[in-house]
Amino acid sequence: MHHPSHLGTRPGFEPESSLTATFEVSLTRAVLPYRDGSDGSPPGGRIQDIGLGVVVDGVDPARADVIDLGSAELRVVNLAGPLVVMGWLYPSGLRSLGRVVADSESGAGTRARTFTFGLAVRALRGAGFGPLTRPTVLRIGFRDVCQDLDLHEGTAVRLLLPSGGVVRMHMDYENVSLVARTGRSTPSPELEAALVEAFPGQDLLRGPMRDAVGAHAYHLPLPIPRTLEETRDLLGAVRRGLIRVLGRFEPERLGALRELTATFGERDSLRSLLDLDEPTRLERVAVGGAESSPSRLGSIH
Repeated sequence: MHHPSHLGTRPGFEPESSLTATFEVSLTRAVLPYRDGSDGSPPGGRIQDIGLGVVVDGVDPARADVIDLGSAELRVVNLAGPLVVMGWLYPSGLRSLGRVVADSESGAGTRARTFTFGLAVRALRGAGFGPLTRPTVLRIGFRDVCQDLDLHEGTAVRLLLPSGGVVRMHMDYENVSLVARTGRSTPSPELEAALVEAFPGQDLLRGPMRDAVGAHAYHLPLPIPRTLEETRDLLGAVRRGLIRVLGRFEPERLGALRELTATFGERDSLRSLLDLDEPTRLERVAVGGAESSPSRLGSIH
């Protein structure tokens, strides 16, 4: 367990490792990001979850009970391996959280999600923006994009290919990349052309012919944002790119989505985190006699 540092994202330990992979302290009451997959969630996670939760029972790290602070629902996840702990709830806070979640089961789900997301915002503000919080912030922002473009149970955007079949596009939050998966065992030239056109200047990488979840995968590595402002800009570019792919493959669907967006506007949950960035103390050095001036040092190329 790492508090607050982080050693990596690969779960588990090598068979001959001298590390035990067991905890000497209980994780109950810890606020931490958790990995999807062990709880049966799809790539990219469930649409209501944000991957940041409170451990309500951490006695067994391989099957810990975690309340996700996006959905306010209980998840059974594997917490063995490298972890980032953002803070700890007081025992009274854990009891309050338990009561709110219990109320949500009786029909007060919206109120419970508002309460838990507020707790997530406070935890992220306390931790600040950085490599440890960036995956969670990306997930919250990409969740908005998916809810606007293709609201279903997964945090992904599904597209129909003209030649038949479905492509599912989700984010790899840890590696800051967009992943497109098809059910085909062969490359899709029409999808490759659409992705190159929709995301100009980005490398398009082709994965193995069949990946771990049984699908052909393409990866678009994205610029790594260093501030919340850059993260919002990046997600805006991702939204525009997905809209271009939609317009190419499903123009009628895109027209209907634009009508909804014009009526209700785009979701922007990251507005609640606008004070996450700290003012930079760095100044740009101008060579050649020009005066130096303050800089945010954070534009995305």
